[in-house]
Amino acid sequence: MKKIILLFIVNLTILSLSYSQSKFGNKKINQEVISYNISGEIEGLQDTSVILAYYFGGKQYATDTAQSVNGNFTFKGKKELKGGMYLVVLPNQQYFDIIISENNFSFSTKLDDLIDAMTFKNSKENTPFYAYLKFITQMQKEVTPIRQKMENATGEEKENLQKIASDIDNKVKNYRANFMKENADVFFTKIVQATTEIRIPESPLDSTGNPDKTFPYRFYKKHFWDNIDFSDQRMLRTPIFFNKMDQYLDKLTAKHPDSINVSADILVNLSKANGDIFQYVVSYITSTYERSKIMGMDAVFVHMVENYYITKQCDWVDSTQLIKIADRAQKIAPNLIGREASEFVDFYGRPFMKDTSGITHTLQEINADYTVLVFFGPTCGHCKKEMPKIKRDVDSLVTAGIDIKTFAVATEFDKKEWKKFINTQKTGDWLNVADINHDEEGNPVASSDWRDKYDIYSTPVIYLLDKGKKILAKRITHKQIVEIIGRLEER
Repeated sequence: MKKIILLFIVNLTILSLSYSQSKFGNKKINQEVISYNISGEIEGLQDTSVILAYYFGGKQYATDTAQSVNGNFTFKGKKELKGGMYLVVLPNQQYFDIIISENNFSFSTKLDDLIDAMTFKNSKENTPFYAYLKFITQMQKEVTPIRQKMENATGEEKENLQKIASDIDNKVKNYRANFMKENADVFFTKIVQATTEIRIPESPLDSTGNPDKTFPYRFYKKHFWDNIDFSDQRMLRTPIFFNKMDQYLDKLTAKHPDSINVSADILVNLSKANGDIFQYVVSYITSTYERSKIMGMDAVFVHMVENYYITKQCDWVDSTQLIKIADRAQKIAPNLIGREASEFVDFYGRPFMKDTSGITHTLQEINADYTVLVFFGPTCGHCKKEMPKIKRDVDSLVTAGIDIKTFAVATEFDKKEWKKFINTQKTGDWLNVADINHDEEGNPVASSDWRDKYDIYSTPVIYLLDKGKKILAKRITHKQIVEIIGRLEER
């Protein structure tokens, strides 16, 4: 039997499930307190293990396992199951969905007809859910061959097929509307509502008298969350919530930190209707953009920390973890793309970076359209491999007429090794500086927290600055120096 995928609602393609808030009392089985007891009977199922899993965050997680004997099995446990969309997973990649609302109910079906043969006892949610599912499945069977014929049909035949398909679509829409009215008190209705597409009105005219081409997108994004109930934490245990959140942030929002911050704030404010959803949304956005491989997206992480963590809105984070998160954001904040690169001055505002002759230099003294700011360790093996590549590519830009200079900062404290590195790597035409100081006992000391400001925890690290010393790019490769400047020069 083909793999069962149950989640279709709109236009005969949406599959879903859910659960309500009504609960039954705990039962005692063999003197043991049982908070949930879900019995199943599947005719034709061999003796095997059956898994109960749930949806969360775009994935599925197993929560219980039962042994099937003659097709009968029972999931039971001491801790009440959280409401949401669950899967009963069978051998051979077969599974079907059930709604966990009541924690004590039973169902029966047949292995070769899982949907149509399904019946429930003591389940207010699953009975209408499967009635809906059976109807949608039947409509899907009817419309599929019609749409297949339409691919090669022409003329009158195609028009007739289109009318038949349209009639089926309208039948589904009417059924869905009536279903939501008749089952307004069940959670599955919220799922149906959540998967209902936003209706976009006719575009108004722009200043030229033509329909505003941007209106559909702007209206759709503004009303994207209209059909989601943010007050119901059960939405988290459906694939719908995560998929819509991912679509909103990744597909409907420009891949720029400022744009994502705006969308993130809108989503977070909506999620405040429920503590669990608020926690999930804030945690997901924060961790996602902290780990993002797209340059500059760490600005979203900083935004989330500054606006929600440091302001003490995230009470699920303990004090130790909060300090770590805040410290990480504090290190990233000074070197966000678009911000002016931190000058190398001590706690009294005095410059301290010196060249091999002991002359003090600053970033601001460099007069060039572009500045490559590179941090390296003279004894670092990886630096010895990468620095010649950086030198080659920067030199190629200079030869091409690009006004670019290099400010190279040694991160170690051995002046002899530093001079040796400059000579070996032939980087004497760069502005080479270092912060080499020792205390009275000979221990190396730094003049400021510049390593934290530039988030230097390994080397080499490359920053690209513009004429005003604003950060254009950071933690890039030697190839990206050429690529980024090439794109900028084409403007």
